[in-house]
Amino acid sequence: MTHRPLLLLLALATPAAAKDEPAPEPGAADRAFAEAVEACRAASHQGPHPFMKGFTIDHVVAGEQDGACAYSQTMPGEMRMECKLSKQGRAGLATEFHALAEGRMSGSTSAQPAWTRECEILTKDGKRLPMGQG
Repeated sequence: MTHRPLLLLLALATPAAAKDEPAPEPGAADRAFAEAVEACRAASHQGPHPFMKGFTIDHVVAGEQDGACAYSQTMPGEMRMECKLSKQGRAGLATEFHALAEGRMSGSTSAQPAWTRECEILTKDGKRLPMGQG
């Protein structure tokens, strides 16, 4: 008994890799989101949390609201950071996403980025806390 019919069946049942679609460029999604932040253009992006293994951060730019750029991100503990970013705040956050795209962002510092002063934390129980008082 030969195994050729089984091998042929397996080969036909296995989806072919798309040759027309190149693999996404490393950092492309981070760069695209950075551009959306800078322009305050509605966009979303997901990325791993830098310290909480297994937690994925959902980043959202909702666009301009009340003269500021509405940005939010999910946080561990069912919390959310909500920001009303100025042009300078958008530039600061975009710089972080550009650094991620280039592989230059790792670890942490005790200093909070200036753009976070334009943010507050929404806790699980609905309390709003300015950044730095969490």
